[in-house]
Amino acid sequence: MTEAPTVNIADVQPRGIARVSGRVVAIQVEPSDAPPAFTVRLEDATGRIDAIFMGRREVPGISPGTLLSLEGRVCESEALPRLYNPRYELVPSA
Repeated sequence: MTEAPTVNIADVQPRGIARVSGRVVAIQVEPSDAPPAFTVRLEDATGRIDAIFMGRREVPGISPGTLLSLEGRVCESEALPRLYNPRYELVPSA
């Protein structure tokens, strides 16, 4: 998959491939009695998007405050757009 240009979160289109960057503002881990899923809420100056890593309870290096770049197919939801199992890259702090 070739790298898509980075766009503002507010500009992502459902069913399209998008690359977004921002700061992790929240994480959620499913309880041990549920199927594993690690959810990351990413925010930039224009909006928020959720990234769900299925089959995982953690992703090394990702915690609240982390700068992150995500790329994947955008899924529409009632609350926020979502990316399932996106490619990710930790962005070094300046």
